[in-house]
Amino acid sequence: MTTSKFRKLSILILISSVSFVFNSKGQVKDPTDSSKAVNGKNYYLVLSAGLKNSIFRDFATSPLFYNGFGLDLQTEWLKRSQQKERSLEFGLGFCSMLARIPKSDYIQPRTNAVFAQGNIRYNRLFQLKSFSNTRFNYKLGGTFQTTQNLRLNPNLDNNGLGLENITNIMFSAQITSDVSRNRERKLNFWLFKINLHPVKRDLRFQINYGIANFNYRPSYAFAYVPEINGTETTDLRFILSSYNWSYFDGQRCNTNLEYIVYLPNGNARSLSYVWDIAHVPGKHEAFQMASHQIRYRLYFHTKKR
Repeated sequence: MTTSKFRKLSILILISSVSFVFNSKGQVKDPTDSSKAVNGKNYYLVLSAGLKNSIFRDFATSPLFYNGFGLDLQTEWLKRSQQKERSLEFGLGFCSMLARIPKSDYIQPRTNAVFAQGNIRYNRLFQLKSFSNTRFNYKLGGTFQTTQNLRLNPNLDNNGLGLENITNIMFSAQITSDVSRNRERKLNFWLFKINLHPVKRDLRFQINYGIANFNYRPSYAFAYVPEINGTETTDLRFILSSYNWSYFDGQRCNTNLEYIVYLPNGNARSLSYVWDIAHVPGKHEAFQMASHQIRYRLYFHTKKR
């Protein structure tokens, strides 16, 4: 699929998702007060899919930027109440990348890459009671996140395989605004009329910033051949022989702006914009990445944890 076709498909899916969310029917009653809640706590199984635009560059191979589009999938276990929030998320993402190479008057080179990510995130938040009210709910806490990257670019020959692990302990802040429609509204557009039913909705924003950052990176380059000394060259220890952990260096920040619509059966669905950026120095050569994502989520309310 070409980049232009992928962009057209992304726009079509985005418009369909927006229409689906904004035309959803729900209930005004706060889900945290619902009979489906257990001791004021709600448990959800969350499934989500996102269209992602990613960019990275790795100075261990070249300073070129790679950017492209792909798909991100997540599953999450969520426990939420007005006072506390806890979640565990697992995610996988795949992107088709193209290098930004300066234009040439002679032969224009072209190189593609595959960018895959595995992500685990644990989040814990607590309400700031002195600042929160019926309209706004403020929470502070922390997030543990670890991301494993895998990059493939056959045109780089011995440097065709790129790996790095990025692990962060992050400070987290969240604000939730109640934007419910409390009464029915009728819109008259002359040719047709629209009835907008009461619905429970939230607008939520969360930011996570790394305060303790760790990464697992190679030394100067990925193409490193240590002393063989009887070791199998296909062994993982041989491939990772030049890798080292770096502690308390680098930066990472990610945000999530989410619009949630609750349904009468206790479930919910949402549309969100997710942004993530990281600078990973390593021991010698740095790796940098960023991504923009439009994510659609389904919340399945469960009575048990």
